[in-house]
Amino acid sequence: MSIDLNGIIAAVPTPFDESGEVATDKLAGNIEQWNRTGLRGYLILGSTGEFPHLTFDEKLAVIETVRDSTPTDKLLLVGTGDLSTRGTLELTRRAADRGADAAVVITPFYYKRLLDDEHLAAHYRRVADNSPIPILIYLIPQFSGVYLRPEIVAELAEHPNIIGLKESSGDMSQLHDLFREVKAEEFSVLVGAPTILKESIAAGGSGGVLAVACLAPRACVTLERECRSGGTGRTDNLQERLSRFSRKTTVNGVGHLKAALDMTGFYGYLPRSPLPAPSEQDRSEIEAAIEESGFFERTVDGQTWIELDDFSYFEFAD
Repeated sequence: MSIDLNGIIAAVPTPFDESGEVATDKLAGNIEQWNRTGLRGYLILGSTGEFPHLTFDEKLAVIETVRDSTPTDKLLLVGTGDLSTRGTLELTRRAADRGADAAVVITPFYYKRLLDDEHLAAHYRRVADNSPIPILIYLIPQFSGVYLRPEIVAELAEHPNIIGLKESSGDMSQLHDLFREVKAEEFSVLVGAPTILKESIAAGGSGGVLAVACLAPRACVTLERECRSGGTGRTDNLQERLSRFSRKTTVNGVGHLKAALDMTGFYGYLPRSPLPAPSEQDRSEIEAAIEESGFFERTVDGQTWIELDDFSYFEFAD
């Protein structure tokens, strides 16, 4: 099955209410705001979505909420990875039943000392053989401690139901190795860091799955489009600004992202324990990063920041 993955996909956090339950109404509200931007779609139940901290039923509720709130012209990617092949397939089938366009499957990591590349490749093949929707491989070695060799990824890319890769290491040298092995025109590679978006697109990448796109979707979309037009010094400046902004608001964890969401007109609140909430000093630095980015303006009441609508004529002067 062919799916156009070119563009920016927001890595969506899972919001909780004050009692610690999934706040599906707040999630729907966030999605409705993002729908008004040029985002290609959403990834839910990924690392930003705190998938290890959700029950199976909570995951189904998140899928249903986002599907009901997402127009058909935007993609819905669902993180369905589990530590077992059986568990991965069960959630993948449930996600498909609820309208997911594709599943993003993290490499099983708990028994990593016992699982070599061939075992992991067999896992992906079994999932892809039995999944009713296309599969993307998900590599995030900074959390999982697992990274597939480019040769193994290239072999998996030959499977008709494995259509792409979300590569979140942020290491362009590893991506260059990957692009030497896979046919980029037939296999979509999406990066998880704005720091290398321009370079990855120039090498044949499809775009990005970015947490920072939840805060500054229009800036991310503008960057992606400029990268495709060949890139300029202005593009470099915009990527550097987005990278600095991301380092202050997303790299330090879901708690920082959620605090930034609260400051920019969305609902964030707190991550689920044991993930930490940002300190008051952290919050001050997050708000300073919002102001310094140049992507936002204050609301009339001065309570929150709202992203600018248009970056076409924004000079991004240093």
